[in-house]
Amino acid sequence: MNIHDEEMQKNLEAGQPATGDEVDAKAYRHVFDALRQEPEFVLPHAFANRVVRALVQQQTEKTTVREYVWFGVGIVLLLAAFITAIVLTDFKFNIGVFSALRSYRGLFLFAIVFITLLHLLDRRLLRNKRTAN
Repeated sequence: MNIHDEEMQKNLEAGQPATGDEVDAKAYRHVFDALRQEPEFVLPHAFANRVVRALVQQQTEKTTVREYVWFGVGIVLLLAAFITAIVLTDFKFNIGVFSALRSYRGLFLFAIVFITLLHLLDRRLLRNKRTAN
């Protein structure tokens, strides 16, 4: 914007008659009149919230798909590693390995009950407090 245009704009904003070219003055008046009017269209009240929610949901869906893909790749690679290890070592599965643990049934039962109890307590007491903060 040159000095003449700035001077014309200041004069029109102050309500004084414009100096110089009448065509430019009419154009400036027309622009200023249009800027003074409120727009006809009004956005809904929660428009911005809906846009943000949609963007977050879209990003979450992309992340979820990516996580499932990596999870699947990990499972396939783990199975391939197990199969390779079994084939290369000529592994023979024998359940007799666990016969020494038969005398510890009470300990295993206690461990299962204790871990289940800790899990339930964590869910009911601690996680609710964490999500509240």
